[in-house]
Amino acid sequence: MTQASILAIEEYGPRNGAPLLFIRALPAETGNPRGVDRVVERLVLRGAARRMRVHAVGRPAFLHPAFTMAEVADVYARLIAERFGRPVALMGLSTGASVALQLAVDRPDLVTTLVVAAGAARLGSRGRAVQRRYLSLLAAGDRRASGELASATMNSRHLDPLVRLVSRATPQPDDAESLIALVRAEDAYDVFDGLHAVTAPTLILSGGRDVFYPPDLARETARRLPHGTHILYRSRSHGGVPLHPRFGDDIADFLAAHP
Repeated sequence: MTQASILAIEEYGPRNGAPLLFIRALPAETGNPRGVDRVVERLVLRGAARRMRVHAVGRPAFLHPAFTMAEVADVYARLIAERFGRPVALMGLSTGASVALQLAVDRPDLVTTLVVAAGAARLGSRGRAVQRRYLSLLAAGDRRASGELASATMNSRHLDPLVRLVSRATPQPDDAESLIALVRAEDAYDVFDGLHAVTAPTLILSGGRDVFYPPDLARETARRLPHGTHILYRSRSHGGVPLHPRFGDDIADFLAAHP
């Protein structure tokens, strides 16, 4: 049994719709989301799910500590081959966007259309510092880890005390070793020099206040792509990008224009 075959996947949208593989963000557990997280995901993907069959997938379990982002992306590449047997539309959010873009660089033959939400070709310097702090706390089993990540994700001085308080109630991640491996892989992730290989029309959606993937990196990513489009939500933080009122419609319009 391969890692690709044991990834947790949830499907929604019209059964006869063309497939869209959606790779979730970093905090996702290895299983499918439940409760509020599940509702939020459906809301975020409402535009795509109007006409496409969404196959939403979380992070892999049992990752080797030394895995690179290319090796992580290969897990999803094998999933595409096993599940669909043909190239598909691909979308990723945050860390999932990094994985998706890496996959499109390494295996352009598997991707027909690409949506990169709150992502770019590499982490910004501030985002890398935040994730290294998160990694240090996570590796030590410190419950402040989720608060550090959530604080930077929302990037709101006024809401920060509440964000940190709420984050304390979140459960400890399952398979923490694989989560640590994925964070380390993203720390070294940089595909700027390979963007010319991406053949799929690509939409990049970014926030003007994004700590992890700031707009200058998103803009440069789109510029270097052969068929890149960049949409900036100026007032949005990293976590605010998928909650923008236009997010679902912008994705739906892009996918409709590139069937």
